[in-house]
Amino acid sequence: MLSAMLRGLWRWLCDWRSHLKTLAILVILSLAINAWQSRNVPKGMPPALDAPLLNALGPKDTSLQAWLTQHRGQVVAVHFWATWCPVCKASQDNVQRLHGSWPMVTVAMQSGTAPAVQNHLAQNALPWLAALDDDGQLARAWGVRAVPATIILNSEGRIAAASMGYTTTLGLWARLWWVRVFGAWTS
Repeated sequence: MLSAMLRGLWRWLCDWRSHLKTLAILVILSLAINAWQSRNVPKGMPPALDAPLLNALGPKDTSLQAWLTQHRGQVVAVHFWATWCPVCKASQDNVQRLHGSWPMVTVAMQSGTAPAVQNHLAQNALPWLAALDDDGQLARAWGVRAVPATIILNSEGRIAAASMGYTTTLGLWARLWWVRVFGAWTS
């Protein structure tokens, strides 16, 4: 039985060109789907809508616009999520891994009152700063139609990349790195 398994593994490894083609098709398909999903994200400077920021400990003495201005000159991630979203919950760890390495702010879309969002952040031990977007107006202005979504701003503060739906830690890191090195995900 072991020899049959090893023969099967050997055949699979010998057919690496076929697997490489499949992987290339999956990557191209994934990029195409993401481009279609992020088609509503505006180009250039992000919308100037503002919202107060809070974290698990309570309100902060700053706002989303002030935070973005403070981090001008750096590549930053703006992550849209919701307390009621199961995919957001599944991607929480991926986003949290970025938190210490990249400047990141989040937007809690249609997730209730400030105390409700603060409670969610505390219960889930999420160290994020979160802007409140009670009615979804902020998300709509940024072109976000569904959560989770991550929009990356280049060092000039311009929208450079967007990722809609579940994204792995590696996928988020790759987008951030690409924008840092090349300025934008796409030309």
